[in-house]
Amino acid sequence: MQFDPFDAVAVITGVMFTIRKLDAQSRTAAQHPNVAPEDFERWQRQTASAYVPGVYGSFFREVFHFGFVWYIKRHTISPESFRHIGLLVDATWFVSVVVTLVLAHLARELARKLAISLDRPQPTR
Repeated sequence: MQFDPFDAVAVITGVMFTIRKLDAQSRTAAQHPNVAPEDFERWQRQTASAYVPGVYGSFFREVFHFGFVWYIKRHTISPESFRHIGLLVDATWFVSVVVTLVLAHLARELARKLAISLDRPQPTR
């Protein structure tokens, strides 16, 4: 199996989106006393859900790629079909990353509007 640079990019984006999602989920309303708890929870849900398409898209691409390579070693398909399937999977992954970036931007705009600081959370005692 040859190295595909998009595999590395997909893994990096999948991990990055997962970390950002977990970061949003780990924050608490108590860390932002100037924000109403309902508004904070709305931001938190919006932010966590913003990263879901990118996480699933990135990891699906990797799982599919390995499964597709395994299948190709055991069965023959036309080069045209091979290209179309690869293009479809890569296009789906690319769309999921773009959707994630747009949704994350909207979540950051909401955070700015609600005055939620996205700096590293300070430990509470």
